[in-house]
Amino acid sequence: MSKKIITGVKPTGSSMHLWNLLWAVLPFKQLAEGNDAAIFIADLHALTSVKDGEKLRTQSLELAIEYLSIFGKNTPITIFRQSDIADITKLMWVLTNVTPYSLMLRAHSYKDAEAKNSDINMWVFNYPILMAADIIGYDIEAVPVGKDQIQHLEMTRDIARAFNKTYWQQVFIEPEAIVKKEVETLPGIDGRKMSKSYDNFIGVFDDEKTMKKRVMSIVTDSLWVDDVKNPDTCNVFSLIKIFGTPEEIAAIWEKYRTPNIEFGYGHAKLALLDILQRYLAEYRNTRSELLSDIPFVEAKLAEWARIMNARLEAKMRILKEVVGVN
Repeated sequence: MSKKIITGVKPTGSSMHLWNLLWAVLPFKQLAEGNDAAIFIADLHALTSVKDGEKLRTQSLELAIEYLSIFGKNTPITIFRQSDIADITKLMWVLTNVTPYSLMLRAHSYKDAEAKNSDINMWVFNYPILMAADIIGYDIEAVPVGKDQIQHLEMTRDIARAFNKTYWQQVFIEPEAIVKKEVETLPGIDGRKMSKSYDNFIGVFDDEKTMKKRVMSIVTDSLWVDDVKNPDTCNVFSLIKIFGTPEEIAAIWEKYRTPNIEFGYGHAKLALLDILQRYLAEYRNTRSELLSDIPFVEAKLAEWARIMNARLEAKMRILKEVVGVN
């Protein structure tokens, strides 16, 4: 049976990299098949960290373009900007009315900010309430989460339950978690887990010069070009094994294990570069097309915003009647 599912992504920095593609974007695309799926660009959430209006608008549009590039121009997945939803903050305010202070004190976002001795403003403190609104306002039935995100959904369920109990009516659905399988790590150019925070990533939409520079910077050992090498411990081959065809993987593995054929890590990196460029070509070409037709992107976002506004407006009509506001 089809379910309403949703996820959100903050537009807070550089574009998506290979780990994002493999373990977040493509899995959601697969999960969306046969379901009523939506993904929102969480620009309101991003206000906690992005303090430049033009930058936030640019990053939000870029994120929409990237998702369209991967999902396809005619994707059935609804992609929308959080701030395009007129009643989302009104819903958040109503939910604040039934959310215990003690619940907010347990939130990871609050505890993380407190541990970093950050200036904790009310937006940081109330962050989980907006997250709840993003879900229960659209009658979402299931939310894909990693193990580290389960608390977010549990708090959403708590808030929905608190509202229903307070007003003695079953207004909100308590969404279930779709717990993602344990995601695998992907080595970055320094051998650590690929991450924006380490600046060791290879971007899905890097230009050719940047991608080549990053691939050629992948850390390897110091074996000579004619030495036998171990593909199982090589960061370069780890990526080849994921993105290459079975034939390419087998052929390059054989070269690693064969001495005196003048095959060094530089050759392996160039092979990886070719593999990545082929693997990512369709996404990159679509992005180029979209960048040259921003009105098309904005029209898609406007249409999707209309759909999601209509859903929330329907819920708000019920909500306003229950709580007694206009």
